[in-house]
Amino acid sequence: MRRLVTIIISLLVIVGILCIPVLFFGDSGSDDGTYEETNITTYVATFDVASNGDLDVVETLTVNFPGSGKHGIFRFWDRVDPNTDGARRTVEDVEIALDGREVEFEMSREDGGRIQVAKIGDPDSFVSIGQHTYEISYHIDGVLIEGAGDAPTQFYWNLTPSGETIDEARLTVNLPAAAEDVRCGVGVGDNPAPCAAIEGDGTQTLTITASDLARNTPVTLQAGLDIATPPEGNALPWAPKWDVVLGNSLVVLGLVVLLAIGAAVLGMILARKTYEANPQFPLMYAPPDGIGPAQAKYILTESIDREAYVATLMHAAEKGAINLQKNGDAWVISDKGGADGWAGLDPVTTGVAHLLGGPGTSFTASPKDVKAGERLKTEIASFESSTKDWAKNEGHLVSAGIGGLGGLMVLGAFILVIVIAITNPLDMSLWGLIPGAFAIFGTPMLRTGASTRRTKSGRDLWSRVGGFHRVMSTDSSIERFDFSGRQELYTKYIPWAVALGVADQWAAKYRTEMGAEPPTPSYFGPGYAGAYAGGAIGSMVSDFDSTVSSAISSYQATQSSSSSGGGGFSGGGGGGGGGVGSW
Repeated sequence: MRRLVTIIISLLVIVGILCIPVLFFGDSGSDDGTYEETNITTYVATFDVASNGDLDVVETLTVNFPGSGKHGIFRFWDRVDPNTDGARRTVEDVEIALDGREVEFEMSREDGGRIQVAKIGDPDSFVSIGQHTYEISYHIDGVLIEGAGDAPTQFYWNLTPSGETIDEARLTVNLPAAAEDVRCGVGVGDNPAPCAAIEGDGTQTLTITASDLARNTPVTLQAGLDIATPPEGNALPWAPKWDVVLGNSLVVLGLVVLLAIGAAVLGMILARKTYEANPQFPLMYAPPDGIGPAQAKYILTESIDREAYVATLMHAAEKGAINLQKNGDAWVISDKGGADGWAGLDPVTTGVAHLLGGPGTSFTASPKDVKAGERLKTEIASFESSTKDWAKNEGHLVSAGIGGLGGLMVLGAFILVIVIAITNPLDMSLWGLIPGAFAIFGTPMLRTGASTRRTKSGRDLWSRVGGFHRVMSTDSSIERFDFSGRQELYTKYIPWAVALGVADQWAAKYRTEMGAEPPTPSYFGPGYAGAYAGGAIGSMVSDFDSTVSSAISSYQATQSSSSSGGGGFSGGGGGGGGGVGSW
């Protein structure tokens, strides 16, 4: 149940991230005031509206180019109609001619797919100075909408494009029925100026003329029709602002959902391959032979850290190989017996001898010692690597599933979700649900040890280490250790308790069973024992680990300091319109 709740919450978070583009819907629609040196001297357009609501338009624009350096013009259309949430005014079957000849043009979409753009002209050549005639024809499905007055249906359209001044406009609208309650305005807002000349009210053909239209001054027509309202064109069940998330096609949306389900299944299958069921953990009153605390921790948790290194030094001290002496705020580690002292220890513990140079030598770890910090950082990295190598070389661990690649794939999928939400390269951010679903269901591949699994011998060792961990960590009222006559076992197993993360529980078990404070290990030296007699072993380890950490931090600080980084009628309220500009 907990996993299910986590998945549901994660999916909601992913979907929420992918909905971010909705917050910026329409933000790019304001006029930036850029000067447009070209202008339209005449704009002649015919709008043929069929009884099924489809619209065919032929526009003839005579554009004046007063200077050189222009490749052509662009014509753009807004697919969003403010009078309906369902329809999308998608321009199709575009054909364009320049001065009576075919001309190169490129169609694209901007503003999250809301704006369709026809970029007209050759990028390798310029239009000559003077007037040039562009003829643009196109088709739009289902432009008729429900009427606002007595008529059941209406044609509500911006007849002229914005973006350039228009000296003269002649507009012809052919309707499928006689026009009723005709309204025509010039400009934007609730009270546009009335059109100067409109003919054909009460007929199927309306003719409108206008002159001296300033930039971004549309001519808008609203005409009622006594016919049943046909279906809207390119209708979708969501508002236009959600197009940037859900796209413009139910088929594509369904495909994305199916692919997301497939990605989730793939993530779940790959994650399942990394799962390991816990073995039985029988009561063990001693650690397995032949391994040290670090190996026990790694086989139990498939992780290794600096505290395991500290535990390994303590184990070497307990075995008589080294001395650990507290000296002020520093720790002194001394080689006690040379090669003989290290004999018989496990290979990982023996590896820490690299820190020393032989019998009688010592190493001082001081919080402010940069060189000591550098040495410790190197030694700990080598220690962690040798512990992992031991498990693989001994055949206790092998790669699981697709190994470490699985975790990288999950992280990459999460990053891809963010990238898609921010850039929305396909004008449909829900595509990010595919990597998002994979990441959510594949998250277990990020767990420590997910890239490996224990073999038969590894599981046997895991079972025995787990049994020892169980005895050390369980309250004495449940599992007694029986320290009577064997008090020395408490200090002997302290390194194991530290490595397995149960040092305080181990001390509490001794305190409960013996009715006395735990003894301080002799291998910590008199400097520490005198200061912390009777203290919890956790404080000893914390002090030692803190010294190691501070030394490493001092070294890292020198590295970072030497580097750098870095409803009614309103003017402009109809569908269509769009705009024109030059490039």
